[in-house]
Amino acid sequence: MVKRLILIVTIVQAFSLSGQIDTIKAVDISTEQSAQKYDTDGGRLTTTITENEFKKAACCTLSESFELSNTVEVSNKDGISGIRQVEMLGLAGKYVLMTQKNMPNLNGIAQLNGLSNIPGAFVANVNIAKGNGSATLGYEGLTGGIDYDLKSSAKNPRFFFNAYQNNQGRSEVNLLLKKDINPNLRNFSYLHGGTQWMTTDMNKDGFTDMPMTDRYYLGNQTHFQTKNTEGMIGFTYWQDNKKAGATDKIGGNSITTDPSSFLFRSNENRLDVFAKLGIIPNEGETTFGNIFNFSRHNMSYGLNNLINRTYNAEESRFTYSGLMQSEITETWGIKTGLSFLATSLDENLSSEPLNILSQNYSGRVNELQFGGFFEGVYATDEFKMVLGTRLDNHNYYGWFFTPRIHIKWDVNPNNNLFLQGGYGRRQAYVIAENLPLLINDRVISSPFINENQNLTNPYGMNQERGWNYGVSYLKQFMFLGYPSAISLDVFRNVFDSRIVIDQETAENISFVQLNGKDAGFSESIHTEWSFMPAMRFEVRLAYRYVNNIQNLGGEMRLKPLLSQHRGLATLTYKTRNKWYFDLIGSINGPKRLFEKPEVISQELETPVYALFNAQIRKNWNSGFEIYLGAENIGNFRQSDPIYAFTNSNRIDASYSWGPANGRLFYFGIRYEIK
Repeated sequence: MVKRLILIVTIVQAFSLSGQIDTIKAVDISTEQSAQKYDTDGGRLTTTITENEFKKAACCTLSESFELSNTVEVSNKDGISGIRQVEMLGLAGKYVLMTQKNMPNLNGIAQLNGLSNIPGAFVANVNIAKGNGSATLGYEGLTGGIDYDLKSSAKNPRFFFNAYQNNQGRSEVNLLLKKDINPNLRNFSYLHGGTQWMTTDMNKDGFTDMPMTDRYYLGNQTHFQTKNTEGMIGFTYWQDNKKAGATDKIGGNSITTDPSSFLFRSNENRLDVFAKLGIIPNEGETTFGNIFNFSRHNMSYGLNNLINRTYNAEESRFTYSGLMQSEITETWGIKTGLSFLATSLDENLSSEPLNILSQNYSGRVNELQFGGFFEGVYATDEFKMVLGTRLDNHNYYGWFFTPRIHIKWDVNPNNNLFLQGGYGRRQAYVIAENLPLLINDRVISSPFINENQNLTNPYGMNQERGWNYGVSYLKQFMFLGYPSAISLDVFRNVFDSRIVIDQETAENISFVQLNGKDAGFSESIHTEWSFMPAMRFEVRLAYRYVNNIQNLGGEMRLKPLLSQHRGLATLTYKTRNKWYFDLIGSINGPKRLFEKPEVISQELETPVYALFNAQIRKNWNSGFEIYLGAENIGNFRQSDPIYAFTNSNRIDASYSWGPANGRLFYFGIRYEIK
């Protein structure tokens, strides 16, 4: 890793010496809003994904929109539920701090399926930053942060409608209404409905390729502003119901009604109520911010017939954060404040696989956390440093510090170097975070199963904790007469304590807390180049390498089902009369597999595979837009994401590493009134 850092610094120096050219203040590949751009104002490099990038994904949810990104990756963790989870720096999305407009969001048990219930059509932009975030946002976020913002500005249309349909039975409708009540008061309403009304079995394994789904989303935000105050109040509610399992026949398009066949179902709903209040005194040098958030989340999962395993959870969560920001001098500023968290989670897991004794867990997690934070900011025209720390008290873990540092150096106007390091920790919700890995009849091995009466901490485990440090570099320059940008970053996570799911033993699942060297580390290298070879023609090339090592099965191993190498290419062309042509291709390196029971000779590594998507859309000045496209054009499919034991009626859905459904076609319309 040290050699890699030396190499990065050498490359930075070489680029810097060659970068004495005309100043480029921003990276905008085209005259309209770029699909992706960089923000270098803060202490760390932030990638902003805009609405134009989301349009390339056409439909769908926020998690599915990340399929076009090489910074954040999306994968199916099982072959049944259809749950798509994000990963950053080679680590699961649970290590990413999720926020909505810098408000805590999608935490607790919502980490599993939360992003899959945010309609992408309502999202204005997403800011992605790697590494530990600001101490003002909390002690979580070991690998980075994802902050999304719904369409809620004065520039948004007062009426927006989007409808989508694909050939595999997925239908979606989105409606956004904006009302300007007066110059200082504005309201936004969001309504989404989506359904997967049929399913397919394109890989001919006798199981559904995706679950039949009904999803609803309702939201409202009211924004206000006066001379000395500004803020917002709002709520979101979503409901997601899924059903999957054995099909009525091989290649069928419906789920069997045979009571002896395998069936998966889930029901989930969440209510979020939030408010922000900013106070700006007349002097203007000191500002105050307040954030309130309350959520109520209900979750129910079940495997029936061949496997009898159910999970039910109810969670209530309240958070408050108060912030004061002040400019001390022209170069020094401070941010300080307090935060409070109260959580109540009731869970019940019941597991009765065939020929195995019942395994149960019933418990409650009541968290109370109170903390204070402080950040000192030193900034000049060419240099910025943010020193931050938190002191928190937790009812389970007592007092603890969380230090962080971010440094930005403008080598010259076109070359930016970012250095950062810090400590992070999080409360693990062991069962809810790993439900896709429980869609099987493996024996669950953990201290909290059937022995949870005298546990001091939740699940008898401590917080996950670790250091994150890294370097990022951005070079902006002219290439072929057009603006271009190259970004490069290297990050490393070193864990002091980590909870892993060990699946190396063919018929067992172990929830294990690893400490010290056994907890392992992860490394990540990511580089990206955006340029225009011709007018209105944008190209983005990206490569990512990750290495996630942990103690599994008694030895240090690469995390299973993780592709160490991934490449992504995006080509976008726009005509003068607003025709858009998009082509996206990704290539995924091999992934390590864990062993299957009852198989003597088997492959323990997946093949290299590529996926290609394409889209054409046309926009008229009247506000009307149509689009059509295809996904997985090469029709690549994994044949066995669900492993059915040959000598018994047992099933394991945790072998998913690629798409089960093949080529997909879609069509949609958008219409807006300014």
